[in-house]
Amino acid sequence: MSSCSTWFKRPSLAIAIVLIFSGLALPASAANCLGVNPSSLQIQFPQKAVGTQSLVLDVVLSNICTDATKLNINNFTLNGVGGFKLLAGWYPQQLTKGQKMTYELAFAPTAAQSYVGTFTVNVGGYSPTVVTLLGTGTTPGAIGNWSTTSYNFGSIPVGTNSGPQTVTLSNTGTKGLTVQKVYADPPFAVTGYTINQVVKAGASLPLQISFNPSYTGSFNGALVVITNNLPATGVTLYGTGIAQSSFTITSFPTLPTSTLGAAYLANLQSINGAGTVSWSLAPGSILPAGLTLASTGSITGTVASTVTLGSYPFTVTATDSSLHSTSLQLTLPVAAATAAVCNNIDWDVRNTTTPLVPMTDLGTGTYFGVEGGLYQNGSNIMPAGHDADGVTFAQQIQPLDSNGNPSPTGKIGLMSIGMSVTYDNFQTFMLDATADLSVNRNLVFIPGAQPRIAAVRWASVTDPGWNTIFNYFLPQSGVTVNQVQVAWVELVDSQPSGTFPSDMASLTSHVESAVQNIHTLFPNVKLAFITPREYAAYSNGIPISGENDPEPYAYEAGYAMRNVILDQINGVPAMNYNPANGPVKAPWIAWGPYNWANGMIARSDGFVWTCNDFQGDGVHPSQSTLGTEKVSNMLMNFLKTSDAASPWFLAQP
Repeated sequence: MSSCSTWFKRPSLAIAIVLIFSGLALPASAANCLGVNPSSLQIQFPQKAVGTQSLVLDVVLSNICTDATKLNINNFTLNGVGGFKLLAGWYPQQLTKGQKMTYELAFAPTAAQSYVGTFTVNVGGYSPTVVTLLGTGTTPGAIGNWSTTSYNFGSIPVGTNSGPQTVTLSNTGTKGLTVQKVYADPPFAVTGYTINQVVKAGASLPLQISFNPSYTGSFNGALVVITNNLPATGVTLYGTGIAQSSFTITSFPTLPTSTLGAAYLANLQSINGAGTVSWSLAPGSILPAGLTLASTGSITGTVASTVTLGSYPFTVTATDSSLHSTSLQLTLPVAAATAAVCNNIDWDVRNTTTPLVPMTDLGTGTYFGVEGGLYQNGSNIMPAGHDADGVTFAQQIQPLDSNGNPSPTGKIGLMSIGMSVTYDNFQTFMLDATADLSVNRNLVFIPGAQPRIAAVRWASVTDPGWNTIFNYFLPQSGVTVNQVQVAWVELVDSQPSGTFPSDMASLTSHVESAVQNIHTLFPNVKLAFITPREYAAYSNGIPISGENDPEPYAYEAGYAMRNVILDQINGVPAMNYNPANGPVKAPWIAWGPYNWANGMIARSDGFVWTCNDFQGDGVHPSQSTLGTEKVSNMLMNFLKTSDAASPWFLAQP
């Protein structure tokens, strides 16, 4: 997405890179046109343990001319692959006045040794810009061993907490490890750790996990631990929510995060109450200043700027018309304000006071005359025939060698395609999939998505973004074109305009062209799963919003994704995947996870987007506050449970 053209696209990940020009003379008229931020000769990466990756470093070239002079980036090279990685950037690229090009690099040692590399960019009329890259790979020293690789909570009544169960990570190595991040997604939870906690050699980290389902059904999850010197590690979690017969509060015990000085909304839920249920705070319980609990169960208001950051426990009581009561202790986190528009906790249909309704909840209801649902007739269920074809393709996917031949030691490539949001989400997904041992070990993840490449560019088969995948992302991932068999696609176009539904025509066309290009360039890709983007109203009203897809366009993009899928289901020749019906033009495509929710208005499954799920721009889900983890968790659950994905995504007996 174009918003990522700025230097501090992800401030928490940015570290200075040093550049210098070699001493060739430049024309006087051109000497002041090329800006490099920052400028120096050498990059010294911090030491990293084998199997881990450094923070992202950005090399930014910009056109600082005051006239119409254009700069042409002709090519670049990265030497030292095997220790250093290119994560984003392409050539050729022309920079007009004020434009920038950002190249993202990381250090990921594969051996305990010293690494020396160079990153060289050639701009027409200038001597090469050369960056020397230095890094040292170390042996992890620490060895992590879990007391179990999976835990099944069994059947738990809805609204009931399983109680804490202990799983232990033991360090059986010779060096200590530092805990950097620990998480498990609702309805699972984890406690028993502190960030930056050191687990010495021979010591253990006992963690308490619990399961608290809010509705009936089977749940898949994972406990993930990120440390300083080990690859992501974790425990696969299972549980089943079963029907509850008693009057019970079903809200997850930790409520969505509130933002200091911003509006808030959380609607408490219960089941099996007789008649009207009335809510109240238990004696002695208080909410953070500025918030109130209505008798309807809504917690609303604006968190006072004087509130101390942290988590606030309180107890609520629900009483039904028969005077039956039930109580539950809840926790409400309060986080710091960001630069985003955090008061936009929901968004209305144009020129109305009616909130937008997620497609998955709209059903046969309409949005400007167009039915909701992910498929036809307001349904979220894939037509049986299309589903059957997807299952057939899924069962054909198997490990392939570099030439595309079946091999038990081969690989199954899963590639992302999209813009910066997709890029960020897929980075977290790769960590989670690595940590979760229920995932097929033959799977290899190719982060093909790149910042600043929107759907209109992926729609061109000659766009240089594809070349970066071939030249860098595939070899860095250890796979060939022949081994890529599945794609996850999350695309938008920046700066949309117009009114629905005609405003989504170009995005529909661009996504269709993009998946056609996937088929052309990666002929062994059998399946492509499409996801729309996340809630975007936290970016509305700030300067960056005009460069992206603010609401309601982010919401409406879901209808463009559906148009693409229905064109294939309805037999449009340009989207054909079945050789029996004519020339194959595209892989089989279907919905992946549906990510959109109307801010803090909970979907029917309880899913919300809070302002603190995003970075300060209100556009990109945050890695530090686990916004990207929400998308990763949805993608993981989808791939584990979809009948067109689980045969190849899950580890086989």
